[in-house]
Amino acid sequence: MAVQQGGGADLARLRRFNEQAVLTAVRAAGARRVAEIAADTGLSRASVEDVVRGLIERGWLAEQAPVAVGRGRPARRYRFRGEAGRLLGIDIGAYNIRAAVADLNGTVLASVRTASTPRSSRSRRLAALDAAVRDCLAAADTNPGAVWVTGVGTTGWVDRAGRVVLANAIPDWSGVDLAGHLSAALPGPVLVENDSKLAALAEQRRGAGRGVPDMVLLQAGRRTGIGLVIDGRLHRGAGGVAGDLSLLPTLKWESAVEFLRQCPLPPTGVLAGNRIDAVLAAAGAGDPAATRAVRRYVRTMAGAAAAAVAIVDPVALVLAGSLSRRGDVLLPPLVEELALLCLRPPEVRVSTLGADAVALGGVCLAQDRLESHLAGTDRPLAAPAAS
Repeated sequence: MAVQQGGGADLARLRRFNEQAVLTAVRAAGARRVAEIAADTGLSRASVEDVVRGLIERGWLAEQAPVAVGRGRPARRYRFRGEAGRLLGIDIGAYNIRAAVADLNGTVLASVRTASTPRSSRSRRLAALDAAVRDCLAAADTNPGAVWVTGVGTTGWVDRAGRVVLANAIPDWSGVDLAGHLSAALPGPVLVENDSKLAALAEQRRGAGRGVPDMVLLQAGRRTGIGLVIDGRLHRGAGGVAGDLSLLPTLKWESAVEFLRQCPLPPTGVLAGNRIDAVLAAAGAGDPAATRAVRRYVRTMAGAAAAAVAIVDPVALVLAGSLSRRGDVLLPPLVEELALLCLRPPEVRVSTLGADAVALGGVCLAQDRLESHLAGTDRPLAAPAAS
């Protein structure tokens, strides 16, 4: 509920509070009339009109083309200027770097992908990251100064300052200050998070888990991971390692993908990714050796997933990661294994975002930062310039 404006020393603070209430109401609805904003915020019509005028002058709101309904003059409607700034989402993995530019409403305007390798040095990977950001901004016809918030997903354990504490998948990635590196070129806040967690956030907001309040994401690929969403919010834990089961040797899920790599069916001498694809394809065609390899892989992964399911009791478990594209092969045995291991097995779904999930999770993280600003619970961002 907004606060009616009054006099005295608190006027500026109350006006800002009301501005935030109006911005939040309009942004959530897409476009609103003054009467609707007043009903949403609890402000008087006169207060809403005054606040809206100021927000239009500062570039936060724009008047929507009026729509005539019945007789009389069409009511004016106002919308949040999603085009006023940009959000950037980044995914840094061992084999790929992806970037996506979106407007302030989260609509993706451009995305790029750059191949990498775990053997790349830290300096080469950072250079590739910088190139991906430049290329993505150029594809969206955006300059770095227009980026309000950047959300970054990376393999490994990340602290709250945006530094990679530990990254087993990339030999020399531990200790990298990603927030500091990117802040040198991007003016807005840079938020860094584990990639599995951002994939979970993206799937819950705009993918297979959309609208699901409690969800477990199982990241299945060259590396494995788990992301947790509880009560509609990404769950990090006290130190940012919630869902990381990599140090539990009894689960053996870090090495589960070796069941696919070592299957004798595909020809030797091919890349690991091609070998895994060939095994999954053969299992889909009914090959016995490939089917056994898939079953062993899924059984190990299901053991780890069931540990998270037992704690969270989620509505759904989303199978994500690069191998989720073969959900037709992996999903049936995964459902069977979870039925044996879980007191109440969750609904199992396949990712609808695929390889873009982590970068989109970065956009979602940036949106959350924007939302906290509009709600007045975070330090302010720069207001947009009117155009």
